[in-house]
Amino acid sequence: MLNDPRMFILLFLMSFTLAGQFYLGFFQGWRDIIASVVTAVLLEFMIVGLKHRTWKFPLSALITGLGIGLLLSSHLTWPYVLTSVLAITIKHAVRIGNRHVFNPNNVAMVLMLFFLPQYAVSTPKQWTNGMEVMVIILLFGFLAAYKAKRIDTVLSFATGFALFAALRHWGLGEPFFFSFGPMLGAAFQLFTFFMITDPRTTPESRSSRITFGLFIAMADAILRVAEVNHSLFYAAFLVTLLMGLPLRLWKLRGPSHG
Repeated sequence: MLNDPRMFILLFLMSFTLAGQFYLGFFQGWRDIIASVVTAVLLEFMIVGLKHRTWKFPLSALITGLGIGLLLSSHLTWPYVLTSVLAITIKHAVRIGNRHVFNPNNVAMVLMLFFLPQYAVSTPKQWTNGMEVMVIILLFGFLAAYKAKRIDTVLSFATGFALFAALRHWGLGEPFFFSFGPMLGAAFQLFTFFMITDPRTTPESRSSRITFGLFIAMADAILRVAEVNHSLFYAAFLVTLLMGLPLRLWKLRGPSHG
């Protein structure tokens, strides 16, 4: 089980959750995190159990619930429950070749942010305590990405983000901290090491993954220039829709037309 890359993602998220609650002053409380986790786990357990007659603990749903508990910010608890329901439902409803198309956390967050902005936001929280906390979580993040064989995606996205941040700063006159500041935020770390490294929803070839990461950085930069809030989430969704989905369809049809 320790060879399962999901265990390292879980370790990354758990370290984030604990640091957020005890050191970084994250907005979400334990009640919200537990609500999102329990909803995701129970719904996945029931769907998989009824569909495949296999009753086992859904580790991936635990990861989804923890991710939602960290990414979403709301003064109410029900949005955490609804976001988990959306994530698990879409994961099982929208599939190609027996694999889900969209990262469950990403698509659920996009729907909540777009349709219910009065109840759901994603605050770009900054690190508020100690370099040692940041270093530890970053190490867990790199380890999780390495085990998932998605370090190339992480590096291409981070490099692309820095490049476009430099272009916005020196080319468009955007303030330096406004351009590069998000890279120091907890939300950016979560997005980089958790949301765009899902082996199920990222391309399989290295060149495609590098392109995938760069395109997300470019889409994010365009949305930031257009002053679109929560640009990272929308960028990942749009690139998956316009690049990831066609690649999956092409690969699915390829052998029958080869």
